[in-house]
Amino acid sequence: MTDDILHDYAVLTPDENARALARVLSLREHWTPRQTLPFFTLGAAAYLDARNGGFATYQEAAARTNPVLAEHFGWLHDRLCAIVSSRTGEPAECDTRLALPGFHVFLNAPLFKDAPASMHYDLQYELLDWTSIGEPDTSTQLSLTLSLALPSGSGGLLVWNINRLEVAKMTPEERRVHSAESRVADYKPYTVGHLAVHSGHQLHQIAPAREGEPEDMRVTMQAHALRVGSRWIVYW
Repeated sequence: MTDDILHDYAVLTPDENARALARVLSLREHWTPRQTLPFFTLGAAAYLDARNGGFATYQEAAARTNPVLAEHFGWLHDRLCAIVSSRTGEPAECDTRLALPGFHVFLNAPLFKDAPASMHYDLQYELLDWTSIGEPDTSTQLSLTLSLALPSGSGGLLVWNINRLEVAKMTPEERRVHSAESRVADYKPYTVGHLAVHSGHQLHQIAPAREGEPEDMRVTMQAHALRVGSRWIVYW
């Protein structure tokens, strides 16, 4: 597997990270419980809200949570956009017709020993109505994860050498051989205060924790970016 699948950017100083984490925890009244684990989001997420109720439900959830996120984390949104702009060489911005970058909050470290999410590609853009925004170039997608808290000694991403855009161009036999050769995932560790960037088209999964204490948390800011015309839209 090549080393350029996941890119790492230092974003927050320790003091800034502590401030952002404390603010997420202080806003618990705005968290949305998800699934059966002690798993919450602060903000609307297309892969959850648009899937369960459609684009209108997603926009309603975004309308409720975007003001909270903008008030408390607008400075972080600006930093994400600046990194996307620096990486792509084009302007990047959030669009409040979509959900602003928000947070995954996983509580209770013992449950992290099992992977808290399935293997997947990031296809949430297929659930959204882009009519009023513009035609996105989905092949350009960037998926963004900024870590604020991780289980002790672990926390990261499992990534397989299987890219859906590349696999789509293969013959059935080439696809079979490639899949057989790519059964084992690489572990890509996250770093607190750092932003991890990958395409989202690579098969991936949140890595289970190898160790940790019961009071540990996994708190990450989540976002995606897509090229729309000559600009990039950063959203969740």
